[in-house]
Amino acid sequence: MKEHDPFYLAMIKAASQTFENMAFMEVMEHFNPAYEIPADEVVWNSLQVNDPVQGEIRLAVAKTCLKTLTGTIFGIAEDEITSTQMNDILNELLNTIVGLFLTNLCADDQEYKMGLPALGEGELPEVDAQTVSWKLMSSEEDALHIFATGTSLVALNNH
Repeated sequence: MKEHDPFYLAMIKAASQTFENMAFMEVMEHFNPAYEIPADEVVWNSLQVNDPVQGEIRLAVAKTCLKTLTGTIFGIAEDEITSTQMNDILNELLNTIVGLFLTNLCADDQEYKMGLPALGEGELPEVDAQTVSWKLMSSEEDALHIFATGTSLVALNNH
């Protein structure tokens, strides 16, 4: 059961901590597990995990949600927000989520290495059998999806 899966719970905890600390917003599992962010509204990024396991973690949110988050985090009106600021926030969110996720999963003295977040282009990559996904939403009911891929990273799901 996912509710008791340490891998699954570690990501929910990391996303919750990140959104609460950065945007004063709660994150929980989406009430509709089949929900997909419409392709014309989605923005996403990815980050490589290099050590002790290898893989990639992606974060996808709706553009409207990202704009709201950016305004909240920077404390500015939505009409003053630039695309650069939105990209910075998306990258910082993913960087923080992945760091907390790895901290939650790794042993206390285990070091980990990860790359820098990179903005995605176009549609999200296809989800395959080797991808673990989390369908979450904010307290404002804005959807966010997180995906983990990579054989050794996803293998942590089976421990």
